[in-house]
Amino acid sequence: MPPIHNLAGFIAQLLDIYAFVVLANALLSWFVFGTQNSTVKQIYWYTSRIVDPVLSPIRKALGPVSRNFGIDISPFILIILLQILAGMLRS
Repeated sequence: MPPIHNLAGFIAQLLDIYAFVVLANALLSWFVFGTQNSTVKQIYWYTSRIVDPVLSPIRKALGPVSRNFGIDISPFILIILLQILAGMLRS
């Protein structure tokens, strides 16, 4: 395999890992405020530091639309975008 394919595959794997972190952060957000478990809170805090800078522009773009849902759909949109990008890198 040429080096560029190795690099593209590596970046696609990093995007998959990042998508997993986004999913974990979204799931933890449902539980973090109702728990006293400091480990859960720390994991949520660390994943938020990684995920929130990328989610902020999506949240701003969805602002008026997402107010009617009552649920933050920006993590799911980000995961879809990450999977599309990773798929493009793999092909």
